[in-house]
Amino acid sequence: MLSTVARTSIVLRPASRSFAAVASPWGSDTWRYDKNSFLAWCTEATAKKDSAARRELYGMLAMRFGDTDVDKDGKINAAEFDGLCEDVASLPRRFGLAPSWEKEYGTVERRTASRKAMFDMLDLRQGPPRGWIGLEQFVNWATDHLITKVATIDIKADVDYYHIEQYGEHQYLSHLEEAVSNPASRAHASLYEFLLAIFTECDSRSTGVLTFGEFDTLLSRAAEVPRTFGLAPPDASKEIRKQFFDSMEDKQMGGVTFRLLLAWTIEHSKGKIAAQKAGKGYKK
Repeated sequence: MLSTVARTSIVLRPASRSFAAVASPWGSDTWRYDKNSFLAWCTEATAKKDSAARRELYGMLAMRFGDTDVDKDGKINAAEFDGLCEDVASLPRRFGLAPSWEKEYGTVERRTASRKAMFDMLDLRQGPPRGWIGLEQFVNWATDHLITKVATIDIKADVDYYHIEQYGEHQYLSHLEEAVSNPASRAHASLYEFLLAIFTECDSRSTGVLTFGEFDTLLSRAAEVPRTFGLAPPDASKEIRKQFFDSMEDKQMGGVTFRLLLAWTIEHSKGKIAAQKAGKGYKK
C-alpha cells in the first residue's frame, strides 16, 4: 500500500469500482462491495421504512432465510437459525464492521448456546414454544438488531481505502500499521476487503489469477491510496513492477493469486511503514 509502484493515472472514484475496458463484476448494488456505501445503505434501510434500501434489506434477508430453510417448509429450527445468523453476518464482517464468531463467543458451544437463547426468545413471542420460527419473526428481529448496531458505528473511526480522500494521513498510516500487524483487527478486514475488491476488478478473465498486465493495473489502482498523501512517487518503471510480479507469481497457476498478493502487500507495507518512521520513506 505504501508503494513505489504504478505509472498510469487511473484515479479511484467513490461512485464506482468498475472501469470501462472490462465489464463490472459488481452490478448496480454498490452496498454489496463498497464499505461506505454499505454503511449508508444500512442507515437508510433502518431509518426509512418505505425506502428502496429497506426493500433491498428485506429481499436479502428473505432469500437467505430461504437458503437456510433446508426442507423448504417456511420454518427454521435453532440449528438453522445459528447458520442463518452466520450467513447474514458475513457481509459486515468482510468490511470489518462486525466481530467474527470466534472473537464474540470464543467456542462453538458458547455460540450455539447464545444463539439458542435468541431463538427461544423469538419462538416464545408467539406463545408456547414450537421449536421453529418463520420468515416474519426472523426479518423483524434482524431489522431491529441492525438498527441497534448501525447506531453504534462511527464511519470516520475506521478507514475505507477506496474512499481514502475522506481521511487524514495520520489516520491512514495508523490504520494501515494496525492492519498489517494484527490479522484479527477490523483494520485488517478493511484492508483485506479493499485488496479483494480491486483484485476482482482487475481480474478481467475472471479466473482468480492475474496476468502481468492485470497485476500492473492493480498496482496502479492500489498506489493511488498512498499517493493521496504524497507517500509514493507518481510512477515506477516497468522493470520494478515486473520484479514484483515475478516475486509472487505462482508458476503452476500461471500468475498472481489473491492469497499471494495479500501476503506480499502486508510484508511490503510493513517495510514501507518502517522506512517512513525512520525518515527514509518517499515523503521526508
